[in-house]
Amino acid sequence: MKNKCLRKVVSIALVSAMIGSMAAGCGSAESDGGDKGGEKKISVMASAGWVRDIDRELAAKFEEETGIKVDIQANPDDQYNNVLKTRLSSGEGPDIFFFESGLALEQIQPDEYALDLSDESWVEKYPDWMVEQASYDGKIVGFTRWSRDFRAMLYNKEIFEQYNIEVPTDYASFKEACETLLDNGLTPVYFPAKEEWVCSQVFDGAINMETKAPGTYDKLNNNETTFSESEEALKFLNNLNDSAQSGYFGENYLSDTFDQGPAALASGQYAMWFGWSTYVNDIAAAGDIPADSWGAFPCPFADDFSTVAMTGAGMTAMINKDSENIEECKQYFDFLAEEENLQAYYDARTDLLESTMEGATATAPVCFTEIMEQTGNKTEFSTAQSIKYMSADGSFGKNIQSMFFGQMTPEQVLESMDTARSQMFETVGE
Repeated sequence: MKNKCLRKVVSIALVSAMIGSMAAGCGSAESDGGDKGGEKKISVMASAGWVRDIDRELAAKFEEETGIKVDIQANPDDQYNNVLKTRLSSGEGPDIFFFESGLALEQIQPDEYALDLSDESWVEKYPDWMVEQASYDGKIVGFTRWSRDFRAMLYNKEIFEQYNIEVPTDYASFKEACETLLDNGLTPVYFPAKEEWVCSQVFDGAINMETKAPGTYDKLNNNETTFSESEEALKFLNNLNDSAQSGYFGENYLSDTFDQGPAALASGQYAMWFGWSTYVNDIAAAGDIPADSWGAFPCPFADDFSTVAMTGAGMTAMINKDSENIEECKQYFDFLAEEENLQAYYDARTDLLESTMEGATATAPVCFTEIMEQTGNKTEFSTAQSIKYMSADGSFGKNIQSMFFGQMTPEQVLESMDTARSQMFETVGE
């Protein structure tokens, strides 16, 4: 008991120190110093990049209607996960906290910290895919308004038409398209390989591991197979590396950065980019190429053009089991789920393309609706959303860079991932 108390004291001290440091160094957390005159207040903790103006506007509207203040605490992105986990484990967690939805929820131990929301009225508004993303251990734990998106190849329709390039239907025809572009002095794909996270995230598109070999995801999650045993995982990396070595990413791709992407694509010197659909809005804002000028086709490196790789639903909000303001938090979620407020949210969040609840609509880019029509709405959740401990090897992105440099083979990249996941299974348990 003495040791347990000591651990709690140390945890609380650590939380206090971290929060104090953030307040002094960044000033990002907002608080009015506590309840005043019996004022009701609920605290909402999120990473700074997840909080938008519309969140604060709706929080102010909620306070005006109910008298309940919403204290949104926006924490530095690179510190958020650690601070949140420390606060929760110390018993000093916020009333509401945000985290990634889907398989990533296991990192935050929802069974220990998140309230079961399965009986809330707004749950009935969820589509089936959202129920899966907001659930943990068979229970709805997340209130989610962020939507899913694809991981696919965007392409400039005007460039393809100008050079009579057919939309690829397999990796071989993708290579043909790239060769035609190179012959005409254009770089086929803008791939900012200087960013480790971009190199890692491209593997989100490796759904061929499951679509071409059904059951692979489950076997990986049950520690019954490895990435090295997957012919489709190796095929994906071989195709990715082949594209790099063939010059399809340009001469300077290993020094190209993500933030340079919109301007580079708007310049017309690049024809394609691999990522999410709403990126077309960033390209349009950077130049004179309308968002509707971009189409999309499934990830070419997977060589499965019948299915679209889909991410999860982004960030979800959970109510702390230990909160003293559970009813107020539920009231806040009910308020946000009202049709008027839900629509206001999507009207402001042009980066979101689907509503996660009935009663509101979001405006999806043309590239998203077109690719869903092309594939008959056939989708598969990305590897990051489907496989345990995908992030176990923190050097995955760096290893892919090493593969591009010729310092590692695709086989070695997969072996490194297997080693890291094996250690996670031993540490966490199967």
